[in-house]
Amino acid sequence: MKTNARRTTGIGSLPHHNVDAALDHSFRMGIPFLPQIPIRNPWEFMLAQALEGIPGLQAQSDGTCLIAPDIWASRAQDLERRLQKAFIKSPSDAFAFSSFEPGTSVSSSWQAFVWELAESKIATPKEAKIQIAGPLTARWALRSKEGCDLGDLPGLDTQIFRLILARSLGMCRRLAQTGVRPILFLDEPGLYSLSLSNPRHVVALSELKLLIQALKKEGNRVGLHVCSNTDWGAVLGLGIDILSIDTSLSLAGLLAGENKKSAEKFLAAGGRLALGVIPTGQTSQLRSLRSEDLVRELRERLDEAWHDEPERIRNLLETSLLTPACGLALHTPEDAEAALALLDEVHDRIGGGR
Repeated sequence: MKTNARRTTGIGSLPHHNVDAALDHSFRMGIPFLPQIPIRNPWEFMLAQALEGIPGLQAQSDGTCLIAPDIWASRAQDLERRLQKAFIKSPSDAFAFSSFEPGTSVSSSWQAFVWELAESKIATPKEAKIQIAGPLTARWALRSKEGCDLGDLPGLDTQIFRLILARSLGMCRRLAQTGVRPILFLDEPGLYSLSLSNPRHVVALSELKLLIQALKKEGNRVGLHVCSNTDWGAVLGLGIDILSIDTSLSLAGLLAGENKKSAEKFLAAGGRLALGVIPTGQTSQLRSLRSEDLVRELRERLDEAWHDEPERIRNLLETSLLTPACGLALHTPEDAEAALALLDEVHDRIGGGR
């Protein structure tokens, strides 16, 4: 498998039934990405994959997760000891977090993905995208099996944060050890409900910023995938390198009013966008879309914000990553192929200035 200079990549989930097909799809992107194929196993949905190891966790067939509070309370210290040992060893041991890498029970593609990256003949420096559910979404989406308030479990929020950081560092270090520069996207769809008037949300946002700083300190590039509108000023102040959005849902909001100033500051400081230009909401539409229509709509949205700054628009289009709007697990392999073909066509049209 070979990659090229294209700025295309995927969000994460794919509808394939086997690892080889998923990897083939991934490595035809400009930047290969770690496939998640939950049709094989519900533990490959993003929440379960990120939270694997939390005592009492139960993955549901629809991608949601439940936790048994009594099991967590009785076994939380076991996980805490593992985490504490890893963080103590971390400064001097490059493999301190290796036990937190995704196992075969939650990621059928991880080991094969790393091996393929090491063996592939792509240009150096090699880059690859990996992703994990962010701590805010993971915590806010988690539900109690008994229906109790998880806020009554002291230490759970901190343990989720530490586990996701340990897993992220383990994955990034593994790629770095094979000569690949990691691009890690934190998947935070839960940010649609962010409210800075909620003290818990403010604390959670501060913790997310600390997690991003810890990842960047090791030389990793960090992206944030948000598939709805949110408080863009707060999100762009987190220190991320890449903001990944669904352009049809969020680009107009990102470039409106005060948000536009935050976006311009982010871009001027070297930040990049990952533009989710291929709509993924309705399966029936995917194979009827035309790349020329997608490019025209994208340019129209950008022109509304910067109609008198064509050079700014050109620079943004030439430096942004291009992706589907969201994961493709709920589609078909044929839809995934259509999305990949469209993405290549959009890339060519933008690159050619058409």
